[in-house]
Amino acid sequence: TAVAAAGPANSTGLTDEIILGLFTVLFLLLSVGLIFVTKTLRDLADNKGIKIKEKKKSKPIWKSYLESQFLMLCTAVIFLLVSAYGAYGYFMQVGVNQGYMPVQPIHYSHKIHSGDNKIDCNYCHSSAKVSKHSGIPSLNICMNCHKSIYEYNGETTEEYSKEFYDGEIKKLYKAVGWDDEAQEYTGITYPVKWVRIHNLPDFAYFNHSQHVSVAGIECQTCHGPVEEMEIMYQHSPLTMGWCINCHRETNVKIKDNEYYDRIHKELSKKYGVEQLTAAQMGGLECGKCHY
Repeated sequence: TAVAAAGPANSTGLTDEIILGLFTVLFLLLSVGLIFVTKTLRDLADNKGIKIKEKKKSKPIWKSYLESQFLMLCTAVIFLLVSAYGAYGYFMQVGVNQGYMPVQPIHYSHKIHSGDNKIDCNYCHSSAKVSKHSGIPSLNICMNCHKSIYEYNGETTEEYSKEFYDGEIKKLYKAVGWDDEAQEYTGITYPVKWVRIHNLPDFAYFNHSQHVSVAGIECQTCHGPVEEMEIMYQHSPLTMGWCINCHRETNVKIKDNEYYDRIHKELSKKYGVEQLTAAQMGGLECGKCHY
């Protein structure tokens, strides 16, 4: 075991470390020998009056570089290309808020509500099935449960303790004017200024109902693993290229979907395929999203 720890041994019993050490010592001895031989030869030449020609001092590399028009031209071209690439990358990120995770006035954990308690997304965001917008649920939706649930008894961490969650429920009660001791509304309410996370440009049209109800797309396709998010953030880039790639790769779900039944049969014959993508159904037409 001692030999194995020191490294594999060859047939002579020498380990790799010993061989490497011997080569290192040999290299050092050769280096010292060369230095000694060079010094001896110089001393011998001096004693016999032999002059050793000194090498002509060469021009510094940086000076030669500056005097070369070809190298300067290449440098300028490379600099312009790198600058253009950097500028392109910078401007392409303008308005892209992927990863945006703002602090909300009342902490809401999708992990607890959607993940642990399995609350359906459409219970709170009910307008996603019938409207362009998914909508921000009104606080009375929260109170449907929190009239009875006035404290948190689930899993906690150092950052998110029971006291923390109970304090957030108190914020909800204050906003809606709910007296949890008297079990009645006081009539004194305060607005909650939620911070919007997903925000498309005004010139881009997106309809939630078209994707949720007609296409049958799951919320996680665009919004990521919401059921695992303690703090909600923008999971996808929501750029034009991202949407187009999705339309090119996603097959239209036609099973039990009368909306697409007729047009799917016609276009399937036209393209000679059994499954149509959203792009083949017209999902790349400019007017679909910009009008």
